Amino acid sequence: MDIFKKLAGMNSDHCSKERKDAQLLEKEKMQAIYQTVGEDAFQESTNEELLPVLMEARSKMIEAVGGTAKWKALSESTQADHEAKMMEEAIKKLGKDAFENLDDNEKRIMKLFIWAGCGCHKDLNSVHGGNTAMMAWWDDNEIDGPVLLANRDNKATLKDYQPGSDTLTPDQERAIEKSTRGGIKATKLAGDILNNKDDKKGYHDDFRWWWATNVQEDFTFPGTSNNRFQSHCEAAAVLILHLQKFIQFMKYIKAKKKNQRFSNMEQNLWNALHCPATITELVVLALYSQAVSHPYLRKIRSSKKINMLDLGPFHKKIYKHIKKIIQDPSLLIGCSVKHETGAADHLEWESPDVMAAIQALAPELPYLEPLLVEFFHGAAKTWKRFTSEFAPGGLIDEATVEEKDAAWMPPTNDANEGALGAYRVVMRKQPCLHQDQFNAWYMIRKNATEEFAQRELNQPEDLKFIHKWGRAGGLKEQEMMRKKALVDHNEARIQKRKDASERRAAKAKRVAAVKLIFDLKEISMLKGDSLNMQLQAFKLAGAPNLQCAISKFKADEKRQELQAAIISFNAGNWKPIQEGGEPSDIEDTDTEDADTEDADTDDDGESSWEDLDF
Repeated sequence: MDIFKKLAGMNSDHCSKERKDAQLLEKEKMQAIYQTVGEDAFQESTNEELLPVLMEARSKMIEAVGGTAKWKALSESTQADHEAKMMEEAIKKLGKDAFENLDDNEKRIMKLFIWAGCGCHKDLNSVHGGNTAMMAWWDDNEIDGPVLLANRDNKATLKDYQPGSDTLTPDQERAIEKSTRGGIKATKLAGDILNNKDDKKGYHDDFRWWWATNVQEDFTFPGTSNNRFQSHCEAAAVLILHLQKFIQFMKYIKAKKKNQRFSNMEQNLWNALHCPATITELVVLALYSQAVSHPYLRKIRSSKKINMLDLGPFHKKIYKHIKKIIQDPSLLIGCSVKHETGAADHLEWESPDVMAAIQALAPELPYLEPLLVEFFHGAAKTWKRFTSEFAPGGLIDEATVEEKDAAWMPPTNDANEGALGAYRVVMRKQPCLHQDQFNAWYMIRKNATEEFAQRELNQPEDLKFIHKWGRAGGLKEQEMMRKKALVDHNEARIQKRKDASERRAAKAKRVAAVKLIFDLKEISMLKGDSLNMQLQAFKLAGAPNLQCAISKFKADEKRQELQAAIISFNAGNWKPIQEGGEPSDIEDTDTEDADTEDADTDDDGESSWEDLDF
C-alpha cells in the first residue's frame, strides 16, 4: 500500500495495454490513498461518529449475502471474512469522504499520477507515420512507385503480370495486394540477407569479411531483421552512402554460387537497389533520421538525469522543426544545406558523409522534394498524436516543478526494453532456463552481487547457508506453477469464447422465432425484454435503419427506431429477410461476459489537442 501511495507516475510505450496498466495503477493509488486517509479518520473519530457508518456497512453486508437468515447460516470463518471486507470498505468510504474535504492543493499533491510515453517509441511511430504517407503518395499522384518486391509464391503468380494492365486475375490481384515494396521493404530485405537474427540464415561473416577486404573497415549491417528503433533509417543511410558497394557485394554472392543465380530474396534486393523510386524513399528515410531522429535521440539520451516531464518544450521544438522542413524542404535538399538550419538541434550531422552522398544523388531523383514533404507531413501528424501528454493545458503542462520532480521518469523505456532483449537472447542460448533463474542472474549483474559476495562473505558457513537456501527455493516447482497458470488462463479464455458463441447462437434462435409487429400503436406500448427482442428481430430481418449498434439506445429511442422501420416497410423501402440472419448478426448485449482483448498497437488514439498548435 505504501508503494501505491507514493507512486506518482509511469513511463511506458504507447500501446493500449500499457496505457490500461497506467490507468489501473492510478486506480490502485487512489484506493491506497482512501485506505490511508480512512485509517487516520477512523482513529480520530469518536464512537458516536463511527456507529452510523458501521451500522450502515453491516446492514449492506447482510443484505448482500441474502438476508439475516442466510447470514446466520454462514460459518464463523466465512462471517469473519465478510466482516473483514466490510471493515475495509467502510474505512475506504471514510477515507473517500475525508479526502473530498481536503483543500484542492492537498488533494492534488496526494493524487498526483502522470503518464508519459517512451521517447524512442515517439520517434519510431513518427517514422512509421511518415513512411505510410510517403508510400501512399505514389498512388495518390498516379505515378509509378517503387518496384514490387513479391515473395516467391506471389512472384510465381505474377509471372505474366504487366504493370498497368487492366486485365488481372483474382489471384494476381491478391498477390499484388499481399506484396510489398519501397524503402522500408528494401532495408528489411538487406537486413535479412546481410545480418539475419537467425545465425543459420543470411551471409553474416561472408559479408563482414568481404566488406573489410573491399572497404577497409569493420562493419555490421543494421539489425533490421530485429525490431529495433532507428534500424531501418540507419540501414537506409548506409545503403545510400555505399550503394555501389552493396551492388558489388550482390554481384559477388551471385558469382560465387555454382548456379550463379540469385535467390528470390536476393533478386528483390537487387531490383530495389536499381529502382529510382525505391532509392528516393531510402533517401527520404535517411534525411529524416539526420534532421530529426538523431538530434532527438541525442537529447533524450544525453544524460541519465533528464526528467521526461521537463521535455515538453523540447518536443514542441521538434514539432516546429518538422513543420519548418515542410515549409522549406531546401533546408535538407539543395545547394545550401547545412546542419545549422537542417538539423533539429543545429549540431553537426550524425553522418556528414551520408548528407554529402544524398546531395550528389538528389539531381537524379525527380520526385525527391514532394516525397520528402509528404513524409514530413505524415511524421508531423503522428508526432502530434504521440506527444499528446505534453499538450497545452494537460497534466504535465500544468504540473509544478515539485510535482514533476515527485513523478520523475526517464525519457525512454530502455530499462524495460533492455531487460526484455536480454531475456530473449539468454533464452535462445539456454531454453531450459527458468524465468526466476534469469531474474536472479540479471539482478546479480545489475546489483554487483558477485563483487559483494567476494568482499563480504568470506566464511564457510556463509556459503553453506546460501547454498542451502538456494536449493530450498523450489524454483522448478514455481516455474511449473507459473506455466500451469498460463495454460489455465488460456483455457479459461477459450471457454469464455465458446460460452459467448453459444449464447449468441441461442439468442439468434430466440430472435428468429419472434413474430414481427407492424402495428405502430402496439410498438409504442412495448418495453423491457419484449421491446429489445422486437428490435433485434427487425434488425435481423434487414430493417435498414437498424443496421448499427442498437444496444445503447434508450427505450424511447428504440420505440422511435422501430416505428421508423415500420413506416419505411409500409412505404415499400425494404422487405424482411425470409431466412433470417446468422447468429453473428445478433448483438450480444451481455457485455459483462463478453470476451474483450486490447489490441496490441502503438497508436494511442487521437490527441485531445489535435486542432491546437504548439
